[in-house]
Amino acid sequence: MKTLKQWFLPLIFITVMPAVLAAEDDIRDHLGYVDFTSLTAIADTEPTVEVSLKAPLLNLITNLMRNTDDDAAEFISKLRRVTVNVYETDTIDVSEIAESMAVIAAELDADGWERVIRVRDGEDHVDVHFRLSDDAEIIYGITIMVAEPGDTVLVNIAGEISVDDISALGRRFDIDELVDIDLHPDQDADQD
Repeated sequence: MKTLKQWFLPLIFITVMPAVLAAEDDIRDHLGYVDFTSLTAIADTEPTVEVSLKAPLLNLITNLMRNTDDDAAEFISKLRRVTVNVYETDTIDVSEIAESMAVIAAELDADGWERVIRVRDGEDHVDVHFRLSDDAEIIYGITIMVAEPGDTVLVNIAGEISVDDISALGRRFDIDELVDIDLHPDQDADQD
């Protein structure tokens, strides 16, 4: 029995670890993934709120929700990663983090992300980007970066989200703005 434990556990570890590491590398290649390492390094403090939902946990949530809310479960099933970091501290240099946010925003622009919101109001800086499929039917990623005195928020949602998924969530939670979302208003105007 001792020999079994001596060889079995390392064998399991050697077998499972490459799959775990491959899954981590796989998300880094996803079109909707954004690496906030440079921004979290500037913060140089623990986040007040930290959410990191990876595929296995998202799959578990999906399976638990299937019996009670099929629309929400369908939406969550298409997510690959949800990351939220909130820093509530006055020790973060807002101008330094805003400069790094601007660099990341420029990289997202260059990589084909759509800038949806950009706010520059005094020391308040907000950038929201969507990574869309070529036909604008799928959202691969949503990135939100906020820096203001006392608060820094970094959000990245990666997956394959359709307009129908967002509309279903809007109907479920009675959010009219999501029910009527239109990712390609230019095409609609051309058809009129």
